[in-house]
This record gives sequence, C-alpha cells and structure tokens, in this order.
Amino acid sequence: MKKYLISMACVLLTAMVLDGCATSKEKAARKTEQAAKVKAALAERHYKIVVNSMVDPSETVEKRSPQLLSNYSLEVRNDSLISFLPQYGYNQILSEAGVGWRGLMLFEPISSYQEELTKKGKRHIEISVEKDNDTHVFVIEVSANGKSNISVRSRRRERISYAGQMEFSI
Repeated sequence: MKKYLISMACVLLTAMVLDGCATSKEKAARKTEQAAKVKAALAERHYKIVVNSMVDPSETVEKRSPQLLSNYSLEVRNDSLISFLPQYGYNQILSEAGVGWRGLMLFEPISSYQEELTKKGKRHIEISVEKDNDTHVFVIEVSANGKSNISVRSRRRERISYAGQMEFSI
C-alpha cells in the first residue's frame, strides 16, 4: 500500500511540474505575441495608447495624480496625431478670454516623426505637431509589452507626463 501511495504522489507531482512548464510556455508565447503586435503597430504607425495616469511636474511625490477614470488616449494614424489628454494645475493654457481648461485636444497632421530603438530594448519616439502658433513635442517610450510613457513639451505650457498601455482593437 505504501508503494502505491508513493507512486501516486510521484505521478501527481510530475503532473503538477508538467502543468507548470506548460503555463510558462504559454506565458512566453503570449509575451512574444504581444511584442510582435507592438512592433507591427509601430511599424505601421497605427496605434493607440490608453492613458491611465498623469504626472504633473509641479506636484511632489506625495501629491501624485490619481488614476485617471476617463477614456484619455493618444493615437497615431499614419500621418495624423489624435490627442485627448488632460492637463491640470500649472499646465492650463491661457486663452484669449482668460484662464480656461482645454487639455491637449488635438487632431493634427504630424510635422515630424522619429523612432529609434534604445539600449534597453524600448522604442523611443518623438512626434512634433503644430497647432495655434504652438509646437507640441510628444516623446513616447514604448516597451515590448506595450507599456508606454508619454512626455509632452510645448512653448506655451509646462512639460507634463503620462503613463499608459497600448491598445490593439483599433
């Protein structure tokens, strides 16, 4: 009876180890598939980054912006940039009528687009867009899994940063 229980325990242990190996193979396959999707989207210049947090440089570490609840995003479609990003605090723009919140609402043609691979394997993208006598420069760092950091500079606003994830259902 002891031999039977020991052999059954060995069989169960072997099955659990094999199941763990299959899971790690599946994870590696999903990771490879995700990296291929990111690479293809960047090559086609057709991608969307859903933004889930914002970092205002005027804020301290203790006062970081909370997770964004609305559907904010940055989208590149061939030669156009579509930006629906929030801006708070010192990043508000001064309108002709006074202070007004507009955020970064853009649907403009891209003036310049530069992409390079960094030493860490991330994609570094710089996109310039001109609107209302102002030049906006979007600096995007995209990792192989689609996680992205966006930093926006312009002449009329302070620099602001966002974090998000690439979405592939466009």
